[in-house]
Amino acid sequence: MKTLLILALAAGTAFAQEPFDSAQGKRDDRWRIHEWGTFTSLQEESGRSLGWINTEDEPVPDFVHRLRKSLLVPIDDLAPAFDKGAPRAHPDVLVRLETPVLYFHPPKSAKLPVSVDIRVDFRGGWLTEYYPDGKSTAPGLNRTDADFGRISSRTVGSLEWKGLQVGREGAFPKTQDPVWLAPRDVKAAPLTASNGESERFIFYRGVGYVQPPLAVARDSGNMLSIRARLPQELAGAAPLKVPKLWFVDIREDGNTAWRSLPAVNLPADYNAEVARTAATFPEGEYSTGAITELRKEMRDGLMRDGLHRDEAEALLNTWEASYFQSAGLRLFFLVPRAWTDHVLPLKASVPAEIVRSMIGRLELVTPRQGACLRRIMAAPECSTKWYFDWMEKNPEASKRFQQRRREGDLQSLRRDCVQIPDNYLAYLELGRFRNALVLAEYKRTGSAPLATFIQTYDLAPASVPGR
Repeated sequence: MKTLLILALAAGTAFAQEPFDSAQGKRDDRWRIHEWGTFTSLQEESGRSLGWINTEDEPVPDFVHRLRKSLLVPIDDLAPAFDKGAPRAHPDVLVRLETPVLYFHPPKSAKLPVSVDIRVDFRGGWLTEYYPDGKSTAPGLNRTDADFGRISSRTVGSLEWKGLQVGREGAFPKTQDPVWLAPRDVKAAPLTASNGESERFIFYRGVGYVQPPLAVARDSGNMLSIRARLPQELAGAAPLKVPKLWFVDIREDGNTAWRSLPAVNLPADYNAEVARTAATFPEGEYSTGAITELRKEMRDGLMRDGLHRDEAEALLNTWEASYFQSAGLRLFFLVPRAWTDHVLPLKASVPAEIVRSMIGRLELVTPRQGACLRRIMAAPECSTKWYFDWMEKNPEASKRFQQRRREGDLQSLRRDCVQIPDNYLAYLELGRFRNALVLAEYKRTGSAPLATFIQTYDLAPASVPGR
């Protein structure tokens, strides 16, 4: 299938990293636009993608524009019976589009600034956060009501930036947030929007009803089957190459084991197996130093995919905590460019050489998480009385509780709040997508104890028509 990407930009600046063609010895007057980001999905042991994952463990600063603040739930707001309000997990959110950023690399010959228009569509989703400000559309999302609309494969959200002044540097927004500062640490042209907002990059995020191009299923023999999930529209482009995959297990104590997998080709045959790997690692492969080598391999893979070194480092620095520090079993892979162009078509106002390097991140449900869900269902009672009794005796402890809960520091929580019941500890041990796991298990089993837990901690999902 021909790429759906159409990009056009005018000419250059002193920010280009490779302004000369070494083979020809002449100036290269092409514009370059580089983009990186992450597609995140949660998959149960059958390989099915779970909904309700509109949860973020790396919130961006308050100056970022949002379609609807309550749509994205910071992980420290989960179980909101303790907090200021009830977040609502959306059943249609099967994928999180996390931190795509666009960099502009004009050639030296250009006279700056240059006015550029950019538009991005999300097939099957809403683009929910962005900077600088742009014109957004999100069919089905009512911005004033408490309820949410539906997201389907036919939903197409969009963002458009008109008249960006590439090469004009204004005052960048002030922040100490490393999630925002890491992408800024790249040698690229600054840009300024028509409203005066300025930055080193365009930023956006989204949520969608989209199947990732890979699925991972666990079989009875402790093996994982990696399967192709190409949309029908890309059948004519198959096979699509996934050049690099990394299977990773990170424990709560930081010990990590990982292995890289050979490149795979995705056929048009939906659900065809393309690779197999053991679901576990030998105990001797776990170490605290393994992350260093994994990070290096991922950086090199991103550079082979077309990013400059500082851009690859910026991606990994942005996701340092959630990629490499948060516990979990996950598969990372480089997303085929044709899949990105299909799901996330991008247009601009003049031609350029485009790099779009996206990491697919599949969070895999583990037997350990299944055991946590059984602990919740086995609890003899369910009440928040323990929390309010403790708070009455420890009025200064609330901030410590919220911070440690967000960081997953369960040992400190146990020391600071000895009354925590086992069912709530099990809930915390489920990790970032704990609400999705609880709701999925309740949908599967109809468990009365889970229903009580959901009601007690106010975890009911979003009110969505037809659900």
